[in-house]
Amino acid sequence: MRNHLPYTLLLLGSVIQTDALRSGKWCFAGCELNLNYVTFNDTDPMLSRKIRSCQSLLRVTSLYLCVQSYCTAEGLTEWLQGTSEMCQRTANVTLPPYDVISEYTPEQIAGVKRLNAEEALTYPKLGIVVIPDESFFERGFTTLDAADYEYNIHLVYGWALYYFWAAVVGIGVGTRLIALIQGFKRQEWQPSPEGESMLNERVQRNRIPSLLYVLSKRHIITPATFGYRCSQNMGWCTVPPRIQSLTITTFVLLNVVLCSIDYRVTEGNLYWPQQYIQRWRYVSDRTGIISLANFPLIWLFGTRNNTLMWLTGWGFGTYNNFHRWVARVATVQAVVHSVGYTVMIVDPGGWHMLWKHMQRHYFWNGELATIFMCALLAFSVYGLRRSHYEIFLVTHIVFSIIVLLTMYYHVEIFNGDWNFFIWPCLVIWILDRLLRTVRILLFNPCFWNTKANAAYDPSSNLVRLDVPCSQSFLTPQPGTYYYLYVLDDLRYAHQNHPFTLAYVASDRGSHDVDDRCHSAAVQLPSIHRSASDISDTSTESEALLLSTPPPPRETSSSLVFLIRPYDGFTSRLAQRASTSPTPLRVLVEGPYGHTTPLHTFPNILFLVGGTGIAVPLSHLTRLLSSNSPSSVISLRIVWAVREHAFLASVMRDFQTLLQDERVELVVHVTQDAESKDDVLAGGVKGVEVKAGRPVVDTAVAEAVAEAGKRRLAVVACGPAQMADQARRASVRALERGCRGIEYFEESFKW
Repeated sequence: MRNHLPYTLLLLGSVIQTDALRSGKWCFAGCELNLNYVTFNDTDPMLSRKIRSCQSLLRVTSLYLCVQSYCTAEGLTEWLQGTSEMCQRTANVTLPPYDVISEYTPEQIAGVKRLNAEEALTYPKLGIVVIPDESFFERGFTTLDAADYEYNIHLVYGWALYYFWAAVVGIGVGTRLIALIQGFKRQEWQPSPEGESMLNERVQRNRIPSLLYVLSKRHIITPATFGYRCSQNMGWCTVPPRIQSLTITTFVLLNVVLCSIDYRVTEGNLYWPQQYIQRWRYVSDRTGIISLANFPLIWLFGTRNNTLMWLTGWGFGTYNNFHRWVARVATVQAVVHSVGYTVMIVDPGGWHMLWKHMQRHYFWNGELATIFMCALLAFSVYGLRRSHYEIFLVTHIVFSIIVLLTMYYHVEIFNGDWNFFIWPCLVIWILDRLLRTVRILLFNPCFWNTKANAAYDPSSNLVRLDVPCSQSFLTPQPGTYYYLYVLDDLRYAHQNHPFTLAYVASDRGSHDVDDRCHSAAVQLPSIHRSASDISDTSTESEALLLSTPPPPRETSSSLVFLIRPYDGFTSRLAQRASTSPTPLRVLVEGPYGHTTPLHTFPNILFLVGGTGIAVPLSHLTRLLSSNSPSSVISLRIVWAVREHAFLASVMRDFQTLLQDERVELVVHVTQDAESKDDVLAGGVKGVEVKAGRPVVDTAVAEAVAEAGKRRLAVVACGPAQMADQARRASVRALERGCRGIEYFEESFKW
């Protein structure tokens, strides 16, 4: 008796499973799927399958008997109503009521022919009522249930990406709020020359951050991802800072995991009998849906007027890194999606079947979308972005439009079900363009009549561009930049390039100008010099920004951009400036960017190269003025400059700003060191001129020693190698126990 017990339990379990009824819509749909393999001969064979399925009494009776045999009554009324309405629309037929099967006795039902899978898959023509056998019904039910589960989970995992980025942005917003609150607390102290007691109070107000925050700075926030190269490119690519790399890596791994898990591969699937084809189908659908779900993120992170920048305080470079990596992930997913469907088509039907699919509108649009997404990546590599910006810009815009259009037509067969991932891209693009237009109008309502003077100095290979800003309603701030369009050459009027402002120059000949080009930065003396006086050593392709307040009302102001000409737009600008004195008609879009909160630091070190000197000069008045909420005690500028002429020019224009006893300027002339003594002929205090390149590690170490237990801001703006050295030196200072050091990098990164 004991030996027969396991077999008895196994048989009992089998009976219980056999007698269990299925519930839900997929039970009813499973019966429909089973009976779709049969052609009943009580209808006109010339009619469509949908019409015959509604008109055939044999099929309807078989369907009702199948539902009665395998399904619960839950949801039956709703299913009958929906099926009847469908038949009314497609065949103008009203289905008979469900109780037509009430005349069937249990004995008659038991005698109804059972349709098995082997016979059904031959697509038989029958003239009798049939009921799918249990195994065939189970195959139909599990096929539909698995497909429905996969469809829903695909969508859930697509939305999971938005939860991830919401968490990332939430961390950024929270960090920014904490920083703002701390900044307000520090601003409660106002500078006063009352001696050491006020100095001690200032130090107390600027107390050192917590150990947890210091550890995060040392190991996560400040360091480069690998080694010390961050601003410098590695071949044809760049590696962002460690905290960005960790965020991007997490995002990539999340996509890999979401595309690799939770697949219901079933035995005897009626849609895809071979299990490897099922896997290809589910993986292809999953990657296609998640790739499409990434589209709004790509468009959002790539726009100039991204609200998230203001919420988090992260710059354009940060979101541009996110933009590129989301696009790369979406492209890989699109490739997997396309490869998967190609395998599913070619494996059973050969290349001829693939060619037949290529004739279908949705299919070739999907193939084009994948091809152009790959082309976008190829034309967006670092080397091309830096050396041929115009090619990058044009291809990026054109290919993006093509991708969006082809994706729209690729998913149109779903009757708009997936358009909620496509329309936001268009809305984001339109809003960004509208906000760009608003910025242009706020700079000058008569935008078509903004005329700029350009002068080119061949000895320093530098273009000076002066743009009147008297009509501007927006205030330029330190660290902001502008996009410039040149309208005189219609071939390139569509192009716009970012340039950081050098400073705001005044023309003291005007006395009745309503100057709206206000600024909270430095107020410069009158600047009257020719282009030959200008010299620059920066290796950066962008101009650098120094934002200054306008002189009194008797003067008008203009934005001054110092531009190093390379290929393309800047080369044409230099050629135009050297051959024609006629003013250029330009559009000015900006300002963009944000100001680094340096006024909250008692000690500041600027490490700059070439035209990067504009960055510390842009902050001087705000940091040193008695009317500003600044905590600065010591401000040191270490400047590497190539040409002596540019050094002399800066000393003439900004000499009065360097007289403050808190300011120390150390200039390293790397080339053209002749007549260095002439720079100090005016007896400028706190200025030291040296030959050779600065040792960044030493400069940071000296600043750390001077700051002691006070907070120290290290700001780098210059060649990529200098910026990376400054970042590495800041990390080393954190390792040595300097808990109050903060690293900032002022650069525009594509």
